[in-house]
Amino acid sequence: MAQKSNPNSFQKNIKGFNFSGNSLHSSEYSFLLKEYLTVSANLTAFFEKNNCIVKDCLFTLSNEKSFITLFISFLVLKHPKSIKRNNSSSDKQTKISFVAQNFFSVLSKFGYLSSKRLVLQNLNKVALKHQKTFFSNENFQIKKELSFFNKEIYYEPGILLFCLMNTTKNSSFLISKFVSRFFKVFHRTKKLNKFLSFLSKFVESSDLVGFKGQVKGLKIQISGRFRGDPRTQTKIFEKGRIPLQTISNNINYSLTHVHTSYGVFGIKVWIFE
Repeated sequence: MAQKSNPNSFQKNIKGFNFSGNSLHSSEYSFLLKEYLTVSANLTAFFEKNNCIVKDCLFTLSNEKSFITLFISFLVLKHPKSIKRNNSSSDKQTKISFVAQNFFSVLSKFGYLSSKRLVLQNLNKVALKHQKTFFSNENFQIKKELSFFNKEIYYEPGILLFCLMNTTKNSSFLISKFVSRFFKVFHRTKKLNKFLSFLSKFVESSDLVGFKGQVKGLKIQISGRFRGDPRTQTKIFEKGRIPLQTISNNINYSLTHVHTSYGVFGIKVWIFE
């Protein structure tokens, strides 16, 4: 039986490439889509080099073809001591605008001669605003369950990510990137088992919320050759309901590949919102 493994394919418009009210020819749309995917991949790589995870990278064009907005939302991970933080926010904005200038020049060829605006959203600030109210007396046990990992580098971003998952939508890509980031760091060390136990507690803690908020079900699947085994193994962390055969249900799905010395690992995340 066919399953709704990727519900994003049912959407009519491609996320992040919004031409509201503009009639585009098929050749023009395909060319702009190719350029958009290239530029968004370069912007995502730029943020990942600076120890961040990008959630959304959107180009929005107005109806009059007179205003272009580049919107980027990102989550900052804990900075290791080896990373220098001398770059100011203005320097980062100039670098981002320089990367996006290629796409802006392509748009100008199709008549989008317009002013430009760059909008950056730091998801850490968004999560901190909701953290005090979310981890109240009712949900205090969640933080207590995860406090065993408070000395690890993935604890603080994991807490912020858990808060974002339960207060905002479409967080599967953030979770898959978060898992892939630290899985690649620990896949050859003894700390891998501790990180996997953190993921298990992370998923089980969703049940402590009672699935009353944004999330009704969560599933994380990691497939690959653990410890260099000749056969592929699959580790699944799941809580709640994940109905994959009902199109009307909103399932946020994401797939990320991690290239390691043991081969390629696939990380899949399902969130029933």
